Amino acid sequence: MADKGDLGSTLPLSRVKTIMKSSPDVSSISQEALFMTGRATELFVQNLARVSLEQGGNKNSLEYKDLAEVVNSVELLQFLQDIIPKKIKAMEYLKMMQKMQDEDS
Repeated sequence: MADKGDLGSTLPLSRVKTIMKSSPDVSSISQEALFMTGRATELFVQNLARVSLEQGGNKNSLEYKDLAEVVNSVELLQFLQDIIPKKIKAMEYLKMMQKMQDEDS
């Protein structure tokens, strides 16, 4: 991870550029925009991890369930619910699907 004094990016900027270019609305990307998008992404991920670690039960490690809980409880992060959903057991999922089918009938 980069030091606070180091302005270098830890994310591969070529990957960030590929993701940015996947949008049909993007035709060209300046180096400054690429760098700032990469840096903003790093800061976002660091903040998400820090908040999840603080709210999680274990202060020494970060688990998926901690991330999913923060995503589901913090309104600003709910756009990530499709990417980081809460884990449920297969039996619970099947019951949910059955209930939805019963309601539709």
